[in-house]
Amino acid sequence: MSPSKGNSELSMFSETVSARFPLSKKRNNAWSTGINYKSLLTENNASVINGLWLHSIGVSFSYRKKTSDKTTMTIMVQPSIWSDFKEISAEDFRFSTSLRFITRKDNHFSIGWGIIYSYQFFGNQIVPIIDISYRKTTGNWRIGGALPFRPRIEYAFNNNTAIGFRLEGNYYSYRLSKELNSQYLFYRQWDAGLFIDQKLTGKLYITAGAGYAFNRSLQIYNKDQTIPLSFFGNRVAKKYTPSYSNQSEGMVYKIGIQLRLFKEE
Repeated sequence: MSPSKGNSELSMFSETVSARFPLSKKRNNAWSTGINYKSLLTENNASVINGLWLHSIGVSFSYRKKTSDKTTMTIMVQPSIWSDFKEISAEDFRFSTSLRFITRKDNHFSIGWGIIYSYQFFGNQIVPIIDISYRKTTGNWRIGGALPFRPRIEYAFNNNTAIGFRLEGNYYSYRLSKELNSQYLFYRQWDAGLFIDQKLTGKLYITAGAGYAFNRSLQIYNKDQTIPLSFFGNRVAKKYTPSYSNQSEGMVYKIGIQLRLFKEE
């Protein structure tokens, strides 16, 4: 979960809950599924978003296959619902899929590439990604993440405790109810900060951190203001004037709890 407060009298509280379960695993391929829930609560003196509570829930299916001695391919599909949940209709449904290839160069370095496609209320969105994982041969430094959205560098004191610095970008869109004219809300945030990962006991882990959101925008568009394509959350073709817009920045605080019941693939 991540409470944050910024300028322009805008404050937000977000929460994410997810779980992943293996379905089958063989020598060269594996199937898994997952459940994801996310919420966003906004508060502002503008009535349109004051006390606006948004939700998303989705189910993911993943297939992982070893295509060579050093390369692994992963395909994921995820249907989901993103709205204020005051009413549910076909307009609330979204669909996304991704394709990734990861190549292990040696025991300390791997690199990969991929692409994420999603169909959202406003149109189609494409996000190319690069995966990097590097662990220093001597010492406990690690560099990795999905570029450009999740790069991080960390230092592991031992198998239980690690600290580091991370950069994170998020893009969300939610369909609003008919009482708000079935508009859609587009939310974008980039933040950076420090974090600590700590194993509490057994398979239970906690992550806590603090940082600064240096680019955060919340915009509401009419339901007919659609676009054919967006790239990294930026509209490639048509651009519209939103019915509501808020640009802000401010501190971000994050805390998360993980229960790791299964070994990482």
